[in-house]
Amino acid sequence: MNALLKIEGGKMSNKVGGKSKFWLGVGLVFVFLSFLASFLASDVSKFYGHLNKFSYSVRNYDHDEAKLSLADMKSDYNSFVAWKMQYFADKFLFKEANLREAAVAILAEDYEKVEKVNLKDEENNHLASYMLGIAKFKALHAAFQQAMAKNDKKQMDTILGLVLEEVRSDFKKCVEKGPGPGDNFNCSFNYDLTSDPNSAKKALMNQKSKPKYVLGPPDGKEKAEDGKEKGKKEPLGLTPNEKKEAGQGGAKKVG
Repeated sequence: MNALLKIEGGKMSNKVGGKSKFWLGVGLVFVFLSFLASFLASDVSKFYGHLNKFSYSVRNYDHDEAKLSLADMKSDYNSFVAWKMQYFADKFLFKEANLREAAVAILAEDYEKVEKVNLKDEENNHLASYMLGIAKFKALHAAFQQAMAKNDKKQMDTILGLVLEEVRSDFKKCVEKGPGPGDNFNCSFNYDLTSDPNSAKKALMNQKSKPKYVLGPPDGKEKAEDGKEKGKKEPLGLTPNEKKEAGQGGAKKVG
């Protein structure tokens, strides 16, 4: 009888011990997941803070602050990689990293770098076409100014031809892939300008093309209102929230 009780008692003890280990495991998993969620929420919040600061700097043409914010976001990315969260970062947070690199290059007036940034993966994003068009035009604008100073009409005509063909093509893609003229004013405006030889030539002849992202008014005259181009939208809106407001990346704050 005593032997039977010992056997039964051992079975009960094993069951209790097994249940304790199970719930201990569940508890450890819960603690780990809570820690991971806390880390993820903290780092995502930090990233969006840097992203908002970056977008604000770009909209205000502040190259130094935009460059610093871009460096902060790269640090954020390295942190995600260190925690084995690279897939999450690539998939949801850094899909437009190349666009941000291009935006900073435009602010630095390093237009050759914009063309070297790998934007092939962004070919369906109208902002990529917009920035490529701006960079090409700015580079050609400088070359046109040099040709104009030398009175090299042949070179001037060649450059104008490039604007009407290559630059116009980028803005055409921007218009076609964008949310429409209402929310994509800059692309539509620049496409119209680079489609007309006279307007494009006037924009090239301006010593300093203004404003910084819209190439210039169709009639070649500046129409300022409170320091901004009349009807001009804010450039280069790159944050997810801005994209929702502008129709998934529209030119409400384009560029």
